[in-house]
Amino acid sequence: MIKKFIIKKELNLELRNNTSLFLITPTMCVLIIVFPILSENRFRVENDMFVIVQLLFLIIFTTLFSIRNPLEEQTLIKELNFGSIKKIDYFYSKTISELGIFYPQIIFLLILFSGFTNTSINNSIIYIIFSVLFFCLNAIMVNLFFQMFTSFNSRFVQFILIVPIYIGFAILIAPMWLGVNQEISNIYLLMLLGITMIIYSFTNFYLRKSQ
Repeated sequence: MIKKFIIKKELNLELRNNTSLFLITPTMCVLIIVFPILSENRFRVENDMFVIVQLLFLIIFTTLFSIRNPLEEQTLIKELNFGSIKKIDYFYSKTISELGIFYPQIIFLLILFSGFTNTSINNSIIYIIFSVLFFCLNAIMVNLFFQMFTSFNSRFVQFILIVPIYIGFAILIAPMWLGVNQEISNIYLLMLLGITMIIYSFTNFYLRKSQ
């Protein structure tokens, strides 16, 4: 069951004392602004190359966002027990709050990148919206799963584990961004939906088993 007070609490914490809105996002914006200036001074960059670089920016930002504030499993368990909150309720409430924080920032960075590089993703807005949505949702669920059910508290270890997974997600959305035809885009979008359902089902099973 979704707990609204957890969502509100996470959003308030993000605005007050987390680094994602005040450090990571501005840093990525500066990189996005500087990159096209450097590339145009050195060599001619094709539109497809800019799209690939845009995917790299997406992976970098997702990784920074994921490791910005690692959870401590024992502390989390104590807090949940004190508040009589089930892990499954916390997980899905946290997922929704993270999506509300993360998804708009990704859309903003994509618009900023396209504006400063004078390029665009070679597909319709619907495919872009849903591909980014599935990417964000999968990245958030994978990150929370690692933090809540493993003892990998080190940011470096988390970085080593989650980056290959995020790269795999990016590989799935890359063909849609590079401009394959609608039928193939539908296939890749369905694959992303299928992966999202698998991750959701696995996580749901694990959460209910651990209650």
